Amino acid sequence: MRIAVAGLQHETNTFVGGVTDASAFLKPGGWPELVRGEALRDSLAGTAVPMAGALAVLSNHGADIVPLLWAMALPSGPVDHAVFEAFRDEIVQGLKAAEPLDGVLLELHGAMVTTAEPDAEGNLLQTVRRALGSEVPVVATLDPHGNVTARMVACADWIEPYRTYPHVDMSETGARAACRLLDFAGGMHEPPARVYRPVPFLLPVVAQATDGPAMAALYAAAREHESTADVLGVQLTFGFPYADIADAGPAIVVYAESDRRAEEVAEMHLALWLDAEASLHMPLVGPNEAVAMAMDGAGSDGPVVLADVQDNPGAGGSQDTTGLLRALVEAGARGAVLAHICDPPAAAAAHAVGCGATLDLTVGGLTSPEHGAPVEGPFEVAALGSGRFTGEGPMYRGNAIDLGPVTVLRKNGVDVVVAGKRMQASEPGLLRHLGLNPEQLPILAVKSSVHFRGAYQAMARNIILVNAPGAVTMSLDKLDFRHAVRPVARAVPNDNRRPTGDFT
Repeated sequence: MRIAVAGLQHETNTFVGGVTDASAFLKPGGWPELVRGEALRDSLAGTAVPMAGALAVLSNHGADIVPLLWAMALPSGPVDHAVFEAFRDEIVQGLKAAEPLDGVLLELHGAMVTTAEPDAEGNLLQTVRRALGSEVPVVATLDPHGNVTARMVACADWIEPYRTYPHVDMSETGARAACRLLDFAGGMHEPPARVYRPVPFLLPVVAQATDGPAMAALYAAAREHESTADVLGVQLTFGFPYADIADAGPAIVVYAESDRRAEEVAEMHLALWLDAEASLHMPLVGPNEAVAMAMDGAGSDGPVVLADVQDNPGAGGSQDTTGLLRALVEAGARGAVLAHICDPPAAAAAHAVGCGATLDLTVGGLTSPEHGAPVEGPFEVAALGSGRFTGEGPMYRGNAIDLGPVTVLRKNGVDVVVAGKRMQASEPGLLRHLGLNPEQLPILAVKSSVHFRGAYQAMARNIILVNAPGAVTMSLDKLDFRHAVRPVARAVPNDNRRPTGDFT
């Protein structure tokens, strides 16, 4: 059985400005480097990305695997359309050259926007389908933050999103997708009927954690329906509201034995989402109040975690805002550690003077001063590191990570990790690399919205979501939407609001 595989991921925040160029896909912070051809197998083996799980399943089943390319860039502004076209065309040309094929597996994100295409994954899937025809099964994995479109659903025989946020099941998702593709390619099951339903509201990312009671209930209902013989899959995505496109928002995709059954199940799940709307909200606390709460609640049996949810680099944040850092320093929160500020000049300066030296410089506020002025020194250089280590947390497990020179700078008893690259603050390996033990910290501040929970929730005494300024605002009604057509979810009982307008 001859199966071609490729990966192309980017989560686009259209509100942060700038254009994501080809260089962003070369060495993304925390993730594997761009890789092509046979090197893809070794590069991704042992990592937590979907392709790793897919490759393991395909290999175990004796498939003749044709690896094309795998590329990811950190969340940022729209992708240069020419860069997207180059990747897309490379994938399609590779597929044509590999024919005849029994199937195609694509690792995608679902929220890529280019400078000319709001639905990049739909464009890619449509181009693949036109190139290969309707007989070759195409299966795609998606991040649940994908803004699923009718075009994506129509052009892929199956989409398989991760089922967790924090994303701790990426490899398992790739394995599920590969098993489904093998079923299709081997003729054990024909591609099923499918129905797409947009959910008519937008959700801030802090409300999307899958272990929250309301979201967990929606996912449990999906798994329950999949236990029935005539329903093959109920796929849920919660969307990425920071991609200002018409299709932004949650979606339901049902695969079933018949169109009628798929329609019936999709309507049931849409009703569940409408009923849950008022429950899908999480309160935030101002930085000064949050720091005071953390200092009062600190102890020796695990850290109080302060989540700087609106400067999340995993959603396009700059990772150099200073609102929470300033509150920690001004309060003299001794022993607190903030991970991390992206400030290449400060990290380089620390390495130039060495550990124990004092630096009279500023930290943070380089790229987003509108979200807080730099924090002024002096700072003591408390630790130094190369920034090269292997991921150990559930998201970055096995990844060869290179953040450039990293340091710990100390002011008024507060330690701030400073690095040369952005990376979601859900990797304890960074702290251990610098001689810090997260379990023993009184206060751990992280720049992350939800993914930090995968690494730190089990050890935390308490978790406080902080309303410090940042580009990834949780107050979606403050964003200047020009293309998104769905309103922000309301924290009031719903009025059986049904989808209106054209979401496709």
